[in-house]
Amino acid sequence: MPDPSRPQRRFPRIPSENAVLVKKVGDDTSESLARTRVLGGGGCMFSHEGSLGVGSTVELLISLPLRVLKARGRVVYENSAKPHGVEVGVEFLSVSAEDRLALAELLAKSPRK
Repeated sequence: MPDPSRPQRRFPRIPSENAVLVKKVGDDTSESLARTRVLGGGGCMFSHEGSLGVGSTVELLISLPLRVLKARGRVVYENSAKPHGVEVGVEFLSVSAEDRLALAELLAKSPRK
């Protein structure tokens, strides 16, 4: 039974560890590798070596089984992660129809969080 005190998520999320190439839009020196921890239809969360800045626009290349998902997103939160680094939450702003379909298929096959 759903917990009425917790708001419903608009997009389901799953635990998912995938390599992700992160690039802050407008900063050609900011390209770095990270690893997703959570993936959903509306965004993802990944561990990153440092702050990208809440509100920043990022380009992501996320390695999925049999394809690479390309997305543009906005950083909506950053939480300090121990022992070092930052957990970065990104809302997807644009994803191609093909990549959305691949993401939906991955989410349908996995237990939800």
